[in-house]
Amino acid sequence: MRAQWLQAGLDALRNGGVAAVRVERLAADLELTKGSFYHHFRDRSALLDALLEFWSREMTDAEFERIVAVRGGLATRLLALAEDVLEKGMGRYDPAIRAWARSERKVAAAVAAVDRRRVKALAGFFEEAGFGAAEARTRARTFYTFLLGEPQVRAPAREPGELKKMVEILASQKP
Repeated sequence: MRAQWLQAGLDALRNGGVAAVRVERLAADLELTKGSFYHHFRDRSALLDALLEFWSREMTDAEFERIVAVRGGLATRLLALAEDVLEKGMGRYDPAIRAWARSERKVAAAVAAVDRRRVKALAGFFEEAGFGAAEARTRARTFYTFLLGEPQVRAPAREPGELKKMVEILASQKP
């Protein structure tokens, strides 16, 4: 049940910003009582803290654990991650979390910590593929900023196969 509250909270945040994350509204959306909410969370502030942790865990830790298990080389892993983020919606909450971070220091600190973990994990993939540490970090940051920015680009749309080609270029050992 706690996970349902967290998912509903993330959806409300995504659709209406932090102001939309309200106990009464979530209870109505879930067709649950406010008592159910208070069984899982002390108050709205506790829910917001839990949302950050849930987002961090599910959209970063769990995702990277899954990608580490993907068989294949660097390009295969990067493509799997890009497809999850861009085509399967794994990154759908990032814009709302980042908007929230602009107004609250604690959220900004959590986002910065997630960004560091994500870039570090990506750099590890590049290092495993034989890139030096500095090159791996640069490519990791390039790929990460691509994942964050790509959903903002409406036109021109990606051509079929273009995502795979982008990943292959980044994974290539050629300068």
